Amino acid sequence: MRALPFFLALMPLPALAEDILLSGPPIWESAPLIALADRQPVEGVTFTFAPWTSPEDLRKRITAEAPLMAVAPAPTAAIFDATGMGVRAVSATITEGSLALVGRGAAIGDLADLQGTAVALPFKGYLPDLLMRRIAAPGDHNWTPRYTGSLVAGLQLLLADQVETALLAEPLATLALAQDPGLSRRAEICVLWQGATALADCPPAGVVIVNPAFADRPAILAAYHAAFADLAADPGQAARLLAAHFPDLAQAGEGFSRLHAIDLPLPEHAAVLEGFYAEILAIEPAAIGGALPGPDFYGK
Repeated sequence: MRALPFFLALMPLPALAEDILLSGPPIWESAPLIALADRQPVEGVTFTFAPWTSPEDLRKRITAEAPLMAVAPAPTAAIFDATGMGVRAVSATITEGSLALVGRGAAIGDLADLQGTAVALPFKGYLPDLLMRRIAAPGDHNWTPRYTGSLVAGLQLLLADQVETALLAEPLATLALAQDPGLSRRAEICVLWQGATALADCPPAGVVIVNPAFADRPAILAAYHAAFADLAADPGQAARLLAAHFPDLAQAGEGFSRLHAIDLPLPEHAAVLEGFYAEILAIEPAAIGGALPGPDFYGK
């Protein structure tokens, strides 16, 4: 019996589990992170997903000592880089079909076809507004913005015939069409963006960032890309994952099903994100922190 403690001392100790915090807003791009927390695919790592509620909330999580992997709007990620927070972008996401001009009237190929029509937008200076302004500056001969201060207000105004057109993200666009057969998708923002910028890619609106405490984690990144590929093959299944943290998205499967989700690992696809940032810089430098992110942001 005296030999037992000596024998136990020779046995390898089990690896201590490491906690990784995952975070994101109520959008499709958060689903691959939630899948990691749902499946726990990396041995020795415990993933926990907790939504962030505002850019300031996300900022606090980035500066904490705990390793963090989070989805952020692409402009917000660039601002974090510009303010010296040491974030690193490990992937970007394109969700083709996620943004559409929904309203009454014929399909349009150019914003000038709206001829001064008011377009409902959620917030001034945020990504949907920036995309529209880059496609064509507002004015009497193009379009005029009507900022609602809410993600769902555009849908409500459309259904109440208070506006003719609204910029809606999925699943709100599909919900609007289901509730009023007189509405249609007048234009896909991706198509208008490609025509206005001559860029081949749709806007990479979501960026997966990590904080300095995250360091280099190839196994975690591989698990993320695998989860993304699984969801991209059936994008509607993201609704179930998101509903656990965002109950309002429980019925989003139909709207999400029409998305074409594209994973852009970085730095391999840095050029796509750099091209997007250059277009935003041209119209609103402050939206990305006043300058293009440096190579360290892309992990180069």
